[in-house]
Amino acid sequence: MAKKYKLFSSSTSNGGKQVCAFFSSPDGCRNGAKCPFVHGSAGKAAEVSETASVISSESEDSSNSQKEDDAIFSTPPPRKPSKQDGTDNSKKSRKKKRKSGQDKDDDFLFANPKVRPESDFKKTVKETSNKKQKCGVEDRSVPKENSPSSPDASFRRLVSNLPVATFSVTESGGENSRKAQANSSPSRQVETTTVPQTSNVGKRLPLPVSTETGRKWVKAVQKTREHDRYKSSFDFSKYKQLDQNNGIQSTWIKAKPYGSWCQSNPQAIAIDCEMCETQDPLSGVKNPKALCRVSVVNAEKPEEVLLDTLVKPAWPVTDYRTRINGIKKENLDNVEFTLRHAQAFMIALCSEETVILGHAVQNDLAALNMEHHCNADSSFLFHAKDSESATVSLKDLVFGIFQKKMPETHDSVNDARKALDCVLHWVENDGKVAQIERSTNNSKAKELFVHRIPKQCKPQNLSSMFQKHTDIQPTSIADIEFSGESGKTHVVFRTPRHAKLAFDTLDGTAEPDKSGRLQKKVYLRNGDYVRIRKMVFENNRSSISNPNKT
Repeated sequence: MAKKYKLFSSSTSNGGKQVCAFFSSPDGCRNGAKCPFVHGSAGKAAEVSETASVISSESEDSSNSQKEDDAIFSTPPPRKPSKQDGTDNSKKSRKKKRKSGQDKDDDFLFANPKVRPESDFKKTVKETSNKKQKCGVEDRSVPKENSPSSPDASFRRLVSNLPVATFSVTESGGENSRKAQANSSPSRQVETTTVPQTSNVGKRLPLPVSTETGRKWVKAVQKTREHDRYKSSFDFSKYKQLDQNNGIQSTWIKAKPYGSWCQSNPQAIAIDCEMCETQDPLSGVKNPKALCRVSVVNAEKPEEVLLDTLVKPAWPVTDYRTRINGIKKENLDNVEFTLRHAQAFMIALCSEETVILGHAVQNDLAALNMEHHCNADSSFLFHAKDSESATVSLKDLVFGIFQKKMPETHDSVNDARKALDCVLHWVENDGKVAQIERSTNNSKAKELFVHRIPKQCKPQNLSSMFQKHTDIQPTSIADIEFSGESGKTHVVFRTPRHAKLAFDTLDGTAEPDKSGRLQKKVYLRNGDYVRIRKMVFENNRSSISNPNKT
């Protein structure tokens, strides 16, 4: 149906002049006294349809009439002509409309509306969402803040946003040995707790008592802390001081107390890290334990790998240790995942009651720059047959318990799972486990371990010392790794017989270290000394009278 509008008919009763059509409009006539038409009462109004051919009284000035067309179409109540122009009146009209909430074009300027009663449409959407969940359809809506699944969802969203670079030692090297994920968007910021450089001596350490899962591992955590070397091994202030002495700028983190924020997260995890050696190109300082891979497994669901990624070290790598971890230069070249990403992951996952399981797990925590004391360490839960205080390797531990051989190249996912299996074996047997037989590594028999090396000592100084003291020339000496004021290295000889002869020829009395392996002192000109230790155990281990003597 066509719309109808009112236009004023022309009249000759006003001196032959037509009545101004805009005089009685809401905005009035903008020409005022200059208007060529009559400003007065109108004659009869003629009704015309929208499609009728009607010529406006202002057709002589088409540019002005186009600007005023909108005013013609409005139908407000009658009012007195305004002295102000149409623009001001239009502004006032819009202000009134905003106050009454009628200007729909300006809705974007306003804040969100207050909470209103739930509409039928929203009820329908909720019912549909519930039906999808029952049918197994994934619901991608954001969980409510107080929902029990919210912390877990938040933790897993963080993982999906991290630039994870997967790696497998079973693949042949080259391009296929590392598959960097396409999603390399930066991770969202996660609140971290910077740890002051203070010792935990005398402080009460947390126990995993808030959850049923945590309570399962309490005895293993307590037994780990009872070990003679726990205080020294998990003295994180020592690692921080070493970093400071070596000029390594490190930021340490510590998990927050347990709360509702983490109740849906895994409460026990198994971890293993791979390290490489890096060097600061400016100062020349080396970091022998730079993180290059981290793997985290759910201890309650070992098949679930929570994180497995290569890590880009901050400094250039000087030794990838490919012979140990299988990682090569090309594997790390395009990696974007950093130590800080790993710390963000651990903070989002762990509370101070999260049980971290592993083998010599203090090394993994030190590589992550994370202080944590709810640990179940397989290296502290089992003892060697030949020495009560000696540490058993993971390789010997797995073979001794499960009669399975570990691969030569370390795989951090596999190592984390095997350490978990060993601790679980200890828990299931309530700590009543057999002692472990340690194997002899023939390749290690060709080496001697030298430590307490002063900074002024070079590899060539050690080579000259062995030649002068024993008349036996080493075939190679690894670069000296310094931590603080002293360093350590491995000296390799041609055969195990050459290494044994060199050790036996050195002056001094052979004494066992904490692991039960024999070592000697070789004195320097200033009265100080270095220690030279065998890498294998003597056949007649019962002759070692005091394995705890240093």
